[in-house]
Formats: sequence, structure tokens, C-alpha cells
Amino acid sequence: MQMYLQERIGNPELFTGRKQELDSLLTWVARIKKRISKSTALLSRRKTGKTALLERLYNVTFEKNDGVVPFYFEIRETNQWLGDFAYTFLLTFLVQYVAFNTRKTDYLSSNKPGNFDELKKVVQAEHLDYLLNLIQGFQTAWHEDNGDRMWDIAQEAPAQVAASTGEGILQMIDEFQFLNRYIFWDKDKQRRADNLAGSYLGTAERKHAPLLVAGSWIGWLMNDLTSQLPGRFMPFHLKPIPEDEAIEMIVRYALIDEIPVTEQTIHFIAALSEGNPFYISALFRSRSPRKDLTTADGVLKTLEFETLHKDGDIRGTWLDYINAAFPQINEQYAKDIVLYLSKHRDRFVPRRELKKAMNIDMPDYKLDRKMDALLRCDIIEENRFQYRGVQDNIFDKVFRSRYADDIDTFVTEEAPSEYNALFKKILTQHKSLQGEHNRYKGAFAELVICHHLRYHAFRTPDLFRAMLQNLPEDFAFVDYESVRSYYSPPLHQPEFQLDVLAKASPGDYSLIGEIKHRQEKFLIKEAEAFVEKAQALMRVEQMGKAVLCVFSSGGFYKNTREYLTDHQIAYTDDPRWLEYYFEG
Repeated sequence: MQMYLQERIGNPELFTGRKQELDSLLTWVARIKKRISKSTALLSRRKTGKTALLERLYNVTFEKNDGVVPFYFEIRETNQWLGDFAYTFLLTFLVQYVAFNTRKTDYLSSNKPGNFDELKKVVQAEHLDYLLNLIQGFQTAWHEDNGDRMWDIAQEAPAQVAASTGEGILQMIDEFQFLNRYIFWDKDKQRRADNLAGSYLGTAERKHAPLLVAGSWIGWLMNDLTSQLPGRFMPFHLKPIPEDEAIEMIVRYALIDEIPVTEQTIHFIAALSEGNPFYISALFRSRSPRKDLTTADGVLKTLEFETLHKDGDIRGTWLDYINAAFPQINEQYAKDIVLYLSKHRDRFVPRRELKKAMNIDMPDYKLDRKMDALLRCDIIEENRFQYRGVQDNIFDKVFRSRYADDIDTFVTEEAPSEYNALFKKILTQHKSLQGEHNRYKGAFAELVICHHLRYHAFRTPDLFRAMLQNLPEDFAFVDYESVRSYYSPPLHQPEFQLDVLAKASPGDYSLIGEIKHRQEKFLIKEAEAFVEKAQALMRVEQMGKAVLCVFSSGGFYKNTREYLTDHQIAYTDDPRWLEYYFEG
């Protein structure tokens, strides 16, 4: 898939998981055409992949070109006059709209109009003249310095264009909570527009241009939505990624970053990260001098660096977040409250216990306001006026390493001890669940074989040809464009997944692989299912020359070998495919 909007994740292949969420959102997008999708709020603590999901949703919707125009806008965390904000908002929308309708993606990058005069020329050249009145109306308000009018025009523009053209328009607004905090009514930026979100009260109900909003501060975002936009947004909770998606993400990072892992440490990293994509990426990108992701001790040392050392990315990111949050709160007792709740994260603590344990001398209504502020900053959790620390081992360590009563003792003794205890618990679970263990064996085998195809096979082709049977005579390993596992496109029916796609340039053979790392032999019905999935992949990707191949560490039944031979499918049980090395 082409990247129309450049994704901040970097290499598009690093986008992993969120299959259920992406499918659900794409179904919601498809319903925009029927005018039955309601504005939605994407809710999750920061660094859980919200922006990556929105950007991928934009690109998939753009690629589908199915009557819904995607519009993505991020509200910057900087003070802005309302007029300047409206200018940027409207220009961004119209540029993305023109790019979608003309299918000329250079309007999003190299040929991007930088102002409305340039945009008018583009609109006329592309025969989209119905946009000219909108642009002219905004320019008139701009010359009059009428910020309120400019915002009215800009904010209503997506819905008005959708209504006049019959198109559906998907409005994705990221960091929506900043709308009430960084926009000012006046050019001197003295009068904060702290109720600006309320301007969407009517617009959010337009079914032809519904909003999908997200933000890094769940509490603040929900406070704005419930107080200024009641009943206008449906919540969409983004949960931690499931274990199988965490495994896939670890394998991709190991392959793309060329950082070795082992069968056991794949499981260990997946468990420690608790389904948080940021933690996985931080471990692989860590600058720890003792980084070694091939041993459990090496993973622990890397995690300790990331959470306890001043140069750790995880620590720095969370401290930036905490330092931004606490000034929003009357700090008296706040840090002590969070520390107490962190120490008792296994249970909810009633308000009266907090007051007694810390000798808090303030009326209940003032304490409630403080607790509400902490909740809005996503630093604590609440259930029926009882509170607990967030259920995130890594965030908890960062916070306590900053505010513990004895920081030196916590960093040098308590935190490492807690991490070791967690490691022993994970190891015990790993050993007791053989079925789960097999999933990591399979993931590790995929990683190693993909690694060989990407870095080694084309350099020593005779060796690797000898490790595969039933190859075409003219087959040659090449420096593949990409090597990865493959999942069917969102909403494709039926869904399918293939272990390996080594994609070659046109004219060369691509490789489509099935991997079984187990004691049992490969069955003929598995071969038939593999062929069916491979044929679906070739149709979706419009592939030309391709070789299907199967690796089975347990070998093959005789009738399976005959089937593979008859259908010109390469196969192997050669254990050298699982020898993991980075040299060469």
C-alpha cells in the first residue's frame, strides 16, 4: 500500500497489530457513506499507538478511494491565535481534499500549496471551482482580522463540502484536548478560548462528516467532551495490543533493526511490555551500553536503563508527561498521594484511608478536586470514589524513581528486585504453558528464516538453494524489496495470514512461505490451505512470478511430499534454516 500521508512510525512495515481496531474503524468509515456513523472519541493513555492508528486509517481510506475523503489534522501544543489556527486548519483540509479527488499525492508533499492564493490556482487547474467561494469567503474574513468568522468557516468547511458534493468526509482531529488550551481569541494571546471545543456542538452531529478525535490526555479529553459536547461522541477504547500482536511486533523490530532475540526473550519482552507498542520499540532502540536482547538478564538490564537511567527514552518520555501534568494540579499532597497509591497498586484505596495515612488536612470537596485533576492527567485510576495507581509496571517504576522517599535505594535495590521478581513470575508462566510456548517457537522460526532471506540467501545462493527441494530451474535468490509476514488487507474476506512474503522486483521470483516449527509432520490438508492463501495473496498484490515454499522442522508425510512436488511447491526440513547469525 502506498503511504499518502507520511506515517511517523517510520518504516511502514513497523506498523503492527491493531487488526481488530483497524477493521472496526474501517467498518465505521464505510458506514459514513450511508450517513449512519456517529462522531467517535479514540481513548487510550499516551504512547499506545493512537496516532499510528489514525495515520494508517487515513492511508487505507485514501487507498480504497470508496467515496469517503480522509482528513487528518493534529492540534499543535503551542499557543496560537484563533485566526492563524483556522487558516492552517482550512488550508490543510482543502489540500488533502484536492489530493484525494485528483489522486495526485504530490499535493501532499513536494507540490503542496503553501497559501490560499496558490491553492486557488490549483483548484482552478483541477476543475474544482466549487471550492473557490469557500476560499474567497475565508480570505475576506482574514483581511478583516475576524478570527471568529474565520473559525466558523474553517470548522464548518468539511461538513459543507460533504453536503454539497454528496461525498462522505472523515475528520480525524488528533490531540483534540489542546483545542481548549492553546488557542486564543486575541492576537496578543491573552484570552484563552477555553470553550472552543463547544463550537463543534452542532457539527459533531453531521453524519456526512463525522469526527474521530483522539488525545494523549484521556481525562482532559473526556472532561471537554462531556462538559462541552455532551452526547455527541461515542467512546472507542484502545486497549493494550494482544500477545500475538506483541510477538509479531517484536519479530518485525528484530528483523528490521537487525537486533537478535531468542525464542525465550521474545516471550519475555512481550510479557514485560504489557501490550504497549512504545515499550517494545524503546527496548529495541535503547542506547543502553549493556543492551542484549538475547538473554533474560540482558533484557532486564536494558529495561532498567530505560526506566531508571537519566538517558532512558521511556524515563524521559514519562517524566516529560509528569512534569507537564503536575503544574495543572495544586501540588500539595499530590505526589504523596500518587506514591501511596503506587505502593498499593493491587487494590483500590478509599478516600478516608488516604486522608488518614498521609494526615491530609483539607475538606473532602478540595481533595475530590485534586483527585479529579490526577484522574484527568491519567496518573491514577478511580472506581466509585476509590483510587489506585495506574496498572502499568513500567510507568510505576519511572514515577517512583523520581519521587520515592529514598530515590537511591529505590533505583539501586528496590526496582531491580521488583523486576527480578516479575521475571521469575513470567518465566514460571512460560514454562507451564507449552501451547503458548509453541507460539514463540513459531515466531522465532519466522524471524530466523526471514532474516536469512533478507540478508544471506542472495549472498550465498548455492548454499541456500541446496537447502530447498523442488525449486524451478531458473529460480534465483535476490536482494528482496521486503521480507515479512503478510496479513490480508483490512476488511478482506476471508481473512488470511502467511508466514513469509519475500517480495522481489518484477521479473524475479518472489517467495511465499509457510513455516511449521514443531515435532509433527506437515499434512496434505495444510498444504492445500497454504496454496489457497497464497493464491489469495497473489490476487491481492497482483504478483507475477512467485515460488511457494514450506519449511517443516518435523518433516513431511509421503503423500504431502507428492502433493508439493505435483503442485511445484518447494519444501525443506533442513535445520540449517534455523541457525541464527548476523555475520555476512
